[in-house]
Amino acid sequence: MYKAGDFKPTRYLIYILAFAMIVVLAACGGNHNEKKESASSSSGKKAMITFWNTFTGSDAETLKTIVEDYNKKNEGKFEVKMDIMPADQFNQKLPPSIATGTAPTLIATNPTTAAAYIQNGSIVPVDDFYSVDGVNKDDFEPSAMKMGESNGKLYLLPMQVFGIQFYWNKDLFKAAGLDPDSPPADFDQLADYAVKLTDESKNQYGFAMPIKGAPQYYSMFIWGNGGDMVDVANKKSVLDSPENIETFKWLADLAAVKKVTPKGLNGVETDKLFLSGKAAMYITGPWLAAGLKQNNINFGVSLPPKGSAAQATIADGVGFAVPKGASEEQKLAAYDFVKYWNSTEVGKKWSLAIGFPPYLKSVAADSEIQANETIKQMSNLGEAGRTFLPGIVGADRINGDVLFPLMEQIVSGLDPVQGVKKASNSIDEILKSEP
Repeated sequence: MYKAGDFKPTRYLIYILAFAMIVVLAACGGNHNEKKESASSSSGKKAMITFWNTFTGSDAETLKTIVEDYNKKNEGKFEVKMDIMPADQFNQKLPPSIATGTAPTLIATNPTTAAAYIQNGSIVPVDDFYSVDGVNKDDFEPSAMKMGESNGKLYLLPMQVFGIQFYWNKDLFKAAGLDPDSPPADFDQLADYAVKLTDESKNQYGFAMPIKGAPQYYSMFIWGNGGDMVDVANKKSVLDSPENIETFKWLADLAAVKKVTPKGLNGVETDKLFLSGKAAMYITGPWLAAGLKQNNINFGVSLPPKGSAAQATIADGVGFAVPKGASEEQKLAAYDFVKYWNSTEVGKKWSLAIGFPPYLKSVAADSEIQANETIKQMSNLGEAGRTFLPGIVGADRINGDVLFPLMEQIVSGLDPVQGVKKASNSIDEILKSEP
């Protein structure tokens, strides 16, 4: 299962390998008609679409079913040969496959990971997808299309778009004398509730804060209080600011003094804590909802609480990309599957089965989607959605090597002033290598 925080501290080595191994391959293509025809119509032969992705969780079964249905409907014309693999294996295999001209036709990746491949030309622009016959550009939410943009060009086509959400356990709220239908409105209320919902005698925690392998939930607090992590335009750290110092002091007080969270848990372990009913509040992605329902947890979901300056969350997702070296025919074959994926029928099936919010307007308007309160609630990010370090090749390193270790230290009681200053310097060191 893809998660927004599925970043590995060693991934920067893969990026370096990518820059070292990628060779200049012959560019393919030519003049394009205003409307594109499918690849099979020009050759008369079945077009093979090799597709690599990292959907290794329960969502893989739904993905496999959709691919099988596509292959049956397009027998003799198109066939998708899919290879699902863990994220580490995917990132080890992809750079050398591009360098040697053996890359798949299509990959699924997130904007943060894609940044390095975009910078070194390893994936190609896909702006012309929206001119393919049968593609209704007006059906896509603007945020879904913007997710794949970089330097004025489009590199990722929508596959899955979502925001990081605030979850609360309604039964634990009720037991603590809190309104089970009203999540905390702001950070002060979150802190107050977290203390009231913590009961060490029951091994119960008010607000779970993982220290690695999770979405970058700390961003909500930084942005919410008017701070930021990086000046993206100038590629300079802005972490060591008065606003951020106060935010991390607040987090340290909650974690190390008031002990509203267990120490040292990663994302998977924190998921399990919430799924077991031992955590009252938690910030993570929409993938948690299905497990909560299976475990009969009475939960609510909303945008994270507001800070002193704003209400903020991470808008993230997964997009389809075409690696360098694909022929024009292969690219058009890939577009055919992407068009199928972005049909109302498939979009609805994926959203209902996985519990992720739709980005196609026709799916969002469907009566079954509208009747699903969880999906409906997660569908509207409003002005709160922000991208984590957009266009920064070293974003994974900053997250995995600097910011989550900082959170681990904060949760353990480190002086925030020293921790933030050191982390800020480390971010600047990473940014020096930005192209």
